[in-house]
Amino acid sequence: MSTLTDPEPAEEIVPRILERYSERPRGWHIMNTPRGEVLVLSSDSAFQLKLIPLNPREFTGAGVELPESNDIVDSIRASPEFGLRPISETDLQGIANSMSGAQDARDEIGEILSRTPLSLEDLSSNQSSHILRGPVLTRPDLGSLSPEILKMQLSLDRSAQKTFRKRYPMRAGMYV
Repeated sequence: MSTLTDPEPAEEIVPRILERYSERPRGWHIMNTPRGEVLVLSSDSAFQLKLIPLNPREFTGAGVELPESNDIVDSIRASPEFGLRPISETDLQGIANSMSGAQDARDEIGEILSRTPLSLEDLSSNQSSHILRGPVLTRPDLGSLSPEILKMQLSLDRSAQKTFRKRYPMRAGMYV
C-alpha cells in the first residue's frame, strides 16, 4: 500500500463493489467496526470505506480502492468466504438444533458456508425465503491493523464527514 488514492463518495464506490460481487460472488471477505469502518476484499481487489448511517437502509461516507495488497489484507483473505446463501427450513432447523446442543454447530454452519454464494441477480430470482449473509469479521477499529490502514482511515473519516456535511447539512448540524 505504498500509493494512496483519493477517497470518493460511498454513493459511487459501493455500487461498483456490488457490481463486482455480482459478476463474481466467490472470494469475498468483509471486516467492519461498530464505527462504520469497513474493509471489503475480493480475490483481486481491496476497498476501505467509512460509512455514516442515515437510516437502516441508507448511508453516506467515503471509500477508496486500495492499490496494493499487504500481509494484513492477505490474512483477512484467509478467513471464511463472505456470501449470500439461500437456506432452507431444514437448514434453519439444523441451526436451531445446533444452538440447543443437539448437534455440532460447526458442522451445520460449515456445510452452509461451503455452498457457493449467489450473485445479487441470482438471489432475486431464487425462491428461498431465507438468506444467510456473511460471515463478516468485526473488530473495534481498523486502524490497529496497520499504519497504512490507519492513515487511510483518518483520510476517509475526514472525507466522509465532509460528504455528510455537504449532502445533509441539517443533519450534520445536529452532531456538532
